Amino acid sequence: MSQTFDPRVFQLGYVGLGVTDLSRTRDYYASTMGLVETARGDGASFLSVGAEHHNLVLQQADEKTFLHQGYQLNAGTDLADFTRGAEAFGLAPTRKSDAHPGIPELVEIEAPGGNVFQFYTEIAVAEQGYSRSGISPMRLGHLAVVTPEAARLRKFYEDFLGFHYTDDIGGVATFLTCNRDHHVVNVVGLPESRVHHIAFELYNNAHHSTACDILARAGKPTLWGPARHYSGHNLAGYHYDPDQVMIELYTEMDIYVPAAGAFEPRPWHEENPQRPMSWKPEQMTQWETSFEFDLVTA
Repeated sequence: MSQTFDPRVFQLGYVGLGVTDLSRTRDYYASTMGLVETARGDGASFLSVGAEHHNLVLQQADEKTFLHQGYQLNAGTDLADFTRGAEAFGLAPTRKSDAHPGIPELVEIEAPGGNVFQFYTEIAVAEQGYSRSGISPMRLGHLAVVTPEAARLRKFYEDFLGFHYTDDIGGVATFLTCNRDHHVVNVVGLPESRVHHIAFELYNNAHHSTACDILARAGKPTLWGPARHYSGHNLAGYHYDPDQVMIELYTEMDIYVPAAGAFEPRPWHEENPQRPMSWKPEQMTQWETSFEFDLVTA
């Protein structure tokens, strides 16, 4: 697949999840993760890491569900032009007003695999700011999506949204970015449709041990890591939220420079320059640490 234009979006803004027990899951994200609830209503809770009005949407549901992923469009984007571009690409966009608190207007698109995307230009600032309790991550970083239509979904990210390919693992998990992060989304090709994990960036490496201590006190064991990945080279640790959605906490992710087709040099890179490549499935941790938990099939 080829990259022919700059990305239309610059960040993953929020993720929407259907949860089986809204009160329980909201308490985990507020008390343990340290997100701040900014709005509530109609069986939904909107929570912010600290800057934007919300980065997570929780909706009461009968079963665990991946509802949508929201992306902020580049400054100056005209929603009418974006809508026409989506239609020309063969999509069926829908413009919605006040669908979310803090977002006056958005464009919703159902992409391959039934993945629902929401695109917006403006979002309100979180008046409460960053939390001083719980883990309190710095920002929402990326999302990993499992789908049986991985090739078509990747084409949507690359050919419509302009994402860059940065790496893959065994041709099954493909890493893509719309900014300087190694990846903003990881598309995993498997015969099911769900979220594999949602990733939040911590302030610094020392925050990993603090986060693990907080999780342990909350009865949420760290299942894998912290350890350094090969792909992306980020230090990462993983645990489950109350609905068994995988949560990644990470630092030190590779920085991608599209003009160079390579990543900013780091002393732990295998090559210099480190360029996008295909890693082996067993290359999950650069430290060769053995974990009983199988992160690949989780």
